[in-house]
Amino acid sequence: MKRTHAEHQKAKDKSCLGKWVLLTGQEQGLKRELLAQVRREAEAASLYDSPSWEVLDGPSATAREVLARAQTAALFGGARVVVIREADRIPASRQRKADEAEEDDGAEGERKPDEQRKMAKAVGSLPEGVAVVLVTGEGRDRRKLDVVAALRNAIAKHGLVIECPEMKGGEAAAWAVARAKALGKKLEPAAARMLVGQKVGSGLAELESEVEKLALFVGDRERITAAEVEEVTPRLLEEDVFRMLDAVSGKKPGHAVGVLRGLLGERRAAPALIMWQLAQSLRELWQVKLLTERGWRPFDHAQGKPGQEVDEETQALLPQDPRKNALKRLTGSRAWLVPRLAQQSNTVTWSELTRAVQAVHSCDLAMKGIRGTVRDDETALELLVIQLCTGLKMPMWENPRGERVLG
Repeated sequence: MKRTHAEHQKAKDKSCLGKWVLLTGQEQGLKRELLAQVRREAEAASLYDSPSWEVLDGPSATAREVLARAQTAALFGGARVVVIREADRIPASRQRKADEAEEDDGAEGERKPDEQRKMAKAVGSLPEGVAVVLVTGEGRDRRKLDVVAALRNAIAKHGLVIECPEMKGGEAAAWAVARAKALGKKLEPAAARMLVGQKVGSGLAELESEVEKLALFVGDRERITAAEVEEVTPRLLEEDVFRMLDAVSGKKPGHAVGVLRGLLGERRAAPALIMWQLAQSLRELWQVKLLTERGWRPFDHAQGKPGQEVDEETQALLPQDPRKNALKRLTGSRAWLVPRLAQQSNTVTWSELTRAVQAVHSCDLAMKGIRGTVRDDETALELLVIQLCTGLKMPMWENPRGERVLG
């Protein structure tokens, strides 16, 4: 059976004992919640005995070992749970289908034992009170990885596959409110939306940490307000970069440099990451300007006004990569950026936006040591911000003839 995390929470039968279970998807916080539920279920089923809780590492797990442990009841009759962490790294053959995650870590041409497909053949009934739980995609660089299709399908047929997708803005805000309630606090809806949209994002690990910090900050007071979130929780890097762009569009170099120095002084992000976020924000500003000039209008949640879709010709002008497409990216927890980008796009001309993109690209080349004479990244960023605000040329990363470097 396949379920999403939300469907599993609503299901009458949430039992995982006696089943093979696969926890997959991008949100690790939901997987941790589900593992905690399995542990509570095992403890309740063990009555007077302590449950057996064994953890295996995916890279070294074998089908024979997992099956042996799964078919063995706990020593004193309690429940037994076998957890396989990083299950997507269980050894698999190099002959894999196109829809499967990634190659093995072995040398080129090396054929490893196909433990994932061996395990798929072993999936079936388990002794009562025993569960085998596979957890995939652990780590930010592996969140989208999964086990091979054969193992996933076998567990879906004989056990339970639970998808744990990355939460959207409203879902994450509701989760934060529920987490605060569990701590005996009332997180106001506006505070929860600010926390998700402008401060922390929708990742549950970060949200949980901030909610706990806010609960300690308010002390004996019951409510956590937006003002307290503003005071205690640092802004998202994206929010500060947007503030910097606001100052740039307002031709306020002192303010823009001040925001940048605040970021660099707090060491919240490396210069290269600030540059990447700045380039991404400009790319989205470019697309929103194009969209609004062609009649696009997003749904107005505040006033309940319907939006206006764009035609296929306009959609074809946008990047087709969903990671770079503004229509795909400015949704969910990032939807708050749309009205601000739309407003900002009205204050900048196409020629100014073109020069800004050229300047960012030239500065990026300078920071990478490809062109120009600036070798200090922080200095390069400050010069870039001044150039964006004033239009002054930066000879430090232009060629001898004064032409802008486009690479």
